[in-house]
Parts: sequence; C-alpha cells; structure tokens
Amino acid sequence: MLNFYGRRNPRNIKNDQIKNLNKFKFFLSKDKIKKLKNKIKKFDAFNLEIGFGGGENLFAQSEKKNNEFFLGCDPYLSGSFNLKKSIKAYGLKNLFFTNLDFLDLVKFLKGISFKRIIILFPDPWPKRRHKKRRLINSNFVDLLESITFDKTKIIVATDHKDYLSQILYEFYKNKLFSLSTEVIDYEVEVSFDITSTKYYKKAKKSKKKAYFLLFEKKS
Repeated sequence: MLNFYGRRNPRNIKNDQIKNLNKFKFFLSKDKIKKLKNKIKKFDAFNLEIGFGGGENLFAQSEKKNNEFFLGCDPYLSGSFNLKKSIKAYGLKNLFFTNLDFLDLVKFLKGISFKRIIILFPDPWPKRRHKKRRLINSNFVDLLESITFDKTKIIVATDHKDYLSQILYEFYKNKLFSLSTEVIDYEVEVSFDITSTKYYKKAKKSKKKAYFLLFEKKS
C-alpha cells in the first residue's frame, strides 16, 4: 500500500464542513463507492483523473462532455471542496469524486473500463530516498491494465526529468501500452484536450519544462 505524506485536510476546515462533504451526493466515500456501478449506467463513456489537485481540469472536462462520466480521486481534500462548489454552482450531474487514493479505489472498479485516464503532475519525490513513494511504478501500471480496454488513452504530465525517465520506462516495461505522443510546453490544451491547471501554470512561471505524454493501450 502506498502511504500519503502531509496534511490531507485543508487548514481552517471545520468538522461540520467535512461532514457536509461526506453527505454530498457526488462525493464518494468508501461506503458510497461500492454503489458506483449504479451511477454510471446511463453514460456513454467513462473517464478517470488520478490526483485531480484543485479540480480545474476535471471540472472543465465534465462541463464540456455532459454525456460522459467523470471520476476523480485525490486523498487531499482541498480540491474536493472546490469541486463541491463548482458542481453545485453549475448543476453538473456527471462528475463524481473521492478522497480514496488510487490503490484503494481500484478495488471497487472491477468491470469498469475507462476511455481516458489523466495523471497530471504527480508528486516527483525528488530526493533519492523518497523515490519509492512515487505513484507511477510497475505495480501502478499493471493495475491500469484491469481498468482499460484497447485504445484507452492515458495522459501523464510531469516537470521532473528523472520522474519522466521512470514513467517512460515503467510503461515500456509493461508492453501493453505504447507512447503515442509527447509534447513539451506546446499547445498542450489543444494537443491533449485538457485544461491548464494551477500546477502547470506554476511550472511555466518557474521556467520548468513540462512534459505531456500520451500512452495508448495496444489492441
């Protein structure tokens, strides 16, 4: 099991706010996630964002494609509160999110295959002794096999060169996914149909190169 380090709840958040979040229809706690299959029957396609951060891309995608189902997972709750506000303000019915980490969530996804999976700027854990904490490793890529079908698209972004090398190696080693496209800081919103997030803007401001990779599951 991958452990998560640091504060999961935002500062200055009260217990009542967390209780209200747990009651929110589109927030899937561990108990509610068990009924996920009942919620997705009416949708044409399923999308997953792993580590949705502030929720900017997840919200923008679901607003544009209301006939598709969008699910986001992130153990840190700050983005969950953002999504709750956006869903209520815009009346979205196709966006669900959970604070389960991916390794817990995947246990409830049996029989569900996603059309697209997005992983934007996962923590690179740059110190050598912390590399084992990185999300994308051989076990993670193997788990993606069980929730994908032929031609499923997986988009991964990072601004860390060493992590980039690891990501490319792990997908290559798996053999079931091929690198289709690689974009470096160039019309990423057009090339990948994703929204520029807070972290991406921060990376650009600091002059870091951001690498966007598109993998496809082989048929």
